[in-house]
Amino acid sequence: MLKIYTLFTITLFICMACMPAKKNKLVSVEPQCLKSQSQCIVETKFGKVSVLFNKGKVFTEEPFNIYLMLEDINVREQSLVQNKKAKLTYKISKINSYMEGKEMFMGKIPVMFSPSGQDNMMVTEALLGSCSQKQMVWRLWLTVLFEINNQSTTDNAVKESYPNDINQETFFIDFTSNRF
Repeated sequence: MLKIYTLFTITLFICMACMPAKKNKLVSVEPQCLKSQSQCIVETKFGKVSVLFNKGKVFTEEPFNIYLMLEDINVREQSLVQNKKAKLTYKISKINSYMEGKEMFMGKIPVMFSPSGQDNMMVTEALLGSCSQKQMVWRLWLTVLFEINNQSTTDNAVKESYPNDINQETFFIDFTSNRF
């Protein structure tokens, strides 16, 4: 009888060890501006672009997310024809981006943004390599390509004055990373 209980107990432990681990639910994190960030909101001719992070501090060799959000997407421009105001709307269509060390060359780290599922928000996961310094300043270069939503206006002169090939802004932000 003791052998049966022992065999049953061992079998039970083996079955429990082979079960998949429960996955923790992802906690939604509110994007925030880093204290070490040079600027959180960049003024462009297409609206305000917020550059935010999912953590209050960035550590090397630890993944973090960067969010780009387009605010004030309704920009009013004078119509060239009937002297009326036409309402143009923009959205982010593509982002070309990379990070590099500001004071020490660490190479160019490509940063690939993708849509987040929310309107006018792009997100990426990034990782920084560690260096000999305890703190390092990084420069995030962003070339944001904007797409005009021409459905909001029927004025052809306004549409033609904003060709898609020049609807971009290039800017950078600096931020600090810490080593553990």
